[in-house]
Amino acid sequence: MNVISQVVVLFLLMFCGFLSTKLKLISDEGIAGLNNLVIYFALPCLTVAKLQTDADPQLARELVQVFFISGAVMLFSGLIARFALFRGEEERRRAVFTSIDMFPNVGYMGYPVLTAAFGAANLIYCVMYNAMFNILSWSVGVLLFDRHALDIRKILRVPSLLGAVIGVALFALRIRLPGVLASAMDSMGSVTTPLAMFIIGTRLTQLRKSDLRDVKLLLTCGMRLLVFPLLTWLCLLPFGLSKMVLAQVVLCTAMPGAAVIVIQAENYGGDSALASRGVALSTLLSIATIPLMLLLV
Repeated sequence: MNVISQVVVLFLLMFCGFLSTKLKLISDEGIAGLNNLVIYFALPCLTVAKLQTDADPQLARELVQVFFISGAVMLFSGLIARFALFRGEEERRRAVFTSIDMFPNVGYMGYPVLTAAFGAANLIYCVMYNAMFNILSWSVGVLLFDRHALDIRKILRVPSLLGAVIGVALFALRIRLPGVLASAMDSMGSVTTPLAMFIIGTRLTQLRKSDLRDVKLLLTCGMRLLVFPLLTWLCLLPFGLSKMVLAQVVLCTAMPGAAVIVIQAENYGGDSALASRGVALSTLLSIATIPLMLLLV
């Protein structure tokens, strides 16, 4: 099965979530339970499991590159969105638009897509991107909604970030988990792809026809899905990075808006309804844009 076909399979899983919600086969409580399962168990286990690999110098150097490049990309995207594109917007909308353009859905969407594109063995690059994502989304991302709400303790309790820290430490120290534990974590991590795509599909029911007429929302999605990934690709080309580093950074950047934006908007006084629609719309449009990005890299 080629890469495009594998990505189509992911979107079919997403459609299952959409259909289940439309037909009322799953309740809001059920969706919340699945979401917690992915956040607290599946994603951290997948992260640790994929970092259980040999730490040769070349791979270690490339992972460091991905970590710092991803940070630069997200910060640069946020600065453009906040101070150039949406400077005149009402603050609550401005925070949502900036967050969507700054934070791609690396964990829920990036892991499945990157696995389909490059195989599970190369997911380790996406794990490093996601580690930086978690650091920035729970620090800068929170500050976008409330300048006084930053809590370092909350950052340290983010499950996927904890998984990345533990995984990187084991990777760097060349520590291998006992066979039974490693197998259990690998099995738990393997449910991430179908559950994540299913959950994303349930959110598409929040879309309204009027969202397609919101010029600023469409601009936000266009920047998130096409412009920022293309700018990232063009800016990184002259640096002679390995093909794998370049491709993974560009594809991670091409993911739709992160689901955590909705949570932060709800918790810190942002426009949570707009955030929900923005994440859902960018996810819907990514059905067309992700295959284009795959052809590019």
